Amino acid sequence: MTCNPKWVEIQSELFPVEKSHNRADLYARVFRAKNEELKKEIVKDSLFGVVAAYFYVIEFQKRGLPHVHWLIILQPRYKVTSTEACDRFVSAEIPDLDLTPHLHSCVINHMMHGPCGELNPKNACMIGENCKSYYPKEFKSNTEHRLDSYPDYKRRDDGKKVLVRGKWLDNRWVVPYNAYLLAKFDCHINVQVCTDVRSVKYLYKYVCKGNDQITYNIVDVESTEPIDEISDFQKSRWLCAPEAMWRIYGFDMYPSVLQLHVHLSGYQQVFFAANQSLPKIVDSDRANKTQLTEFFEMNKFVEVAALNLLYREFVEHFVWSLQTRRWTSRSRLGTIGRLVSVNIIEVERFYLRLLLNHVRAPTSFEDLRTSNGVLFLTFREAALDRGLLDSDNDVRHAIQEAATYQIPFALRKLFAIILVFNSPSDPKNLWIEFREALSADIIRDYLLDHAEGYRLSLRSIDSFLQMMGHGIDEYSVVDYIVGLTREEINSREFAAEINMPIAKSDLASVGRFNERQRFAYLEIMSSLATPIRSGFFIDGPGGTGKTFLYKAILATVRSTGDIALAVASSGVAASLLPNGRTAHSRFKIPLNLDESMSCSISKNTATAKLIIAAKLILWDEASMANRKAVEALNLLLQDLMENQLLFGGKTVVLGGDFRQTIPIV
Repeated sequence: MTCNPKWVEIQSELFPVEKSHNRADLYARVFRAKNEELKKEIVKDSLFGVVAAYFYVIEFQKRGLPHVHWLIILQPRYKVTSTEACDRFVSAEIPDLDLTPHLHSCVINHMMHGPCGELNPKNACMIGENCKSYYPKEFKSNTEHRLDSYPDYKRRDDGKKVLVRGKWLDNRWVVPYNAYLLAKFDCHINVQVCTDVRSVKYLYKYVCKGNDQITYNIVDVESTEPIDEISDFQKSRWLCAPEAMWRIYGFDMYPSVLQLHVHLSGYQQVFFAANQSLPKIVDSDRANKTQLTEFFEMNKFVEVAALNLLYREFVEHFVWSLQTRRWTSRSRLGTIGRLVSVNIIEVERFYLRLLLNHVRAPTSFEDLRTSNGVLFLTFREAALDRGLLDSDNDVRHAIQEAATYQIPFALRKLFAIILVFNSPSDPKNLWIEFREALSADIIRDYLLDHAEGYRLSLRSIDSFLQMMGHGIDEYSVVDYIVGLTREEINSREFAAEINMPIAKSDLASVGRFNERQRFAYLEIMSSLATPIRSGFFIDGPGGTGKTFLYKAILATVRSTGDIALAVASSGVAASLLPNGRTAHSRFKIPLNLDESMSCSISKNTATAKLIIAAKLILWDEASMANRKAVEALNLLLQDLMENQLLFGGKTVVLGGDFRQTIPIV
């Protein structure tokens, strides 16, 4: 439901020359009253049936109008499962002007989409040549249910047309509505029936998506100060006047949910100012007090322990104070506790979270690791002794939990991670149990049968495994070969680099070089033009334009159709380079360089062929890497190129700032 600025309650409070958009307080107060009335109609008066649960979120448009998203879950006997029930609650047709003139006026004013498409190709809903909301709909003589979507509501070709924004529109352009609510509230109030659990998941993700945000930076073109890329970019969101008034009045926007931190002993986050002394911070009581540690301390009191609460239930009875870093008794109920999600790769933290969800009133980390009087070394052993794990039960629980809120693409990535890092005892049964959830989007989007959808889903999982140096066929998930052929892998590796989009700004930046950047650029380009190439190191303090130079070099090489590999010592630095990856990921450099200095790349692999074909290798923040890592790359290139030249005779550009290395060493 969206606020209508022409509501009588708003218009009657305006002075003769006053405009409604100047009265943000009226928008907030009237819309809140309307939403409370809507809540009464739905929950108390059971407009759609007896409500089992409901959830709503207040949002604000940039132009200032508040609107609310409601999700209503009805009790089983009242669920809308038939097309007749859909027609009773939802309409998508223009009402009769003579029988219901008020409703007819409301539909024309609030519930007609567009026009868009051929009638208005420039409408805001258009993406290319198509409407993102798929209007106009098709005429339907009866309502029909659809898989993974809303029903196709009844839209009869009865000849009714209305003039809206200069175009004649029929029933195909009507946004679904409930006649009673629309007539009562006289505003845009879209009502939909959702009967498929997979589309319900999308709805919850949509209403909980949070505020729209932008990343921007403000540049003083005349300034001679060094550029600080970190502080220049600010992340912010739009805050309109009605939202400000809503918050000033203290109106509810959504249920109060408190995220509870989960950390291992001594591994909590600590926030401090740049000028504070680190030893004092580490030794301070404040840094050692967290939601979890104070939860343990509170359970040492007899009266609190008697409540026998789980960690997530604790917030229903106690309030966390950021100032005092303590839990205090709660006077108002209604807050929900949720433990932060933990990836199963973080093994001990994952099992700590599992124990916190099952063990009541623990008093310490050691208490959680204790079961039947025995103190175990790890949380996993304690969970196993408590009967919380049964073969692959922990892995199954992780996928089950993720399946309730993750989209299938993210679920397939998690499945690949579990195969690599958790080595489930029965991957085949795990796949059979969750293949519907893992393949849902592929089957729906491409209109495939289940067998073909499963095959493409396994291919998708295989692509994630390939990034981690494995393949789906290693795990015997199915009885047939799934993984890509070597030719397919090769073509994918090369396509990812050759089809890399090149920013015009990076190519144009060559003309904006200073003297030293231009010298380095010309030297490197000259090396690329010779049969035997050279190694380079680009030195410069942070903020002096090294990344600016790197992007220009990469763009120049790639613009000619050649391959340039961009890597960095850290993930943050790699993300600043176009198609950048960490050096360890790209070249398979071993993490423990004391044991081996050889990179795990065979000559007949796609990665090896890509490196051989590369004309340039650029390694940012090389000064932060262990020298043995650079030597390992040198040996790899000599092996692949079958010579003893420096870096196998390839042009390799290392870059970094040794001034930043001193604190690390």
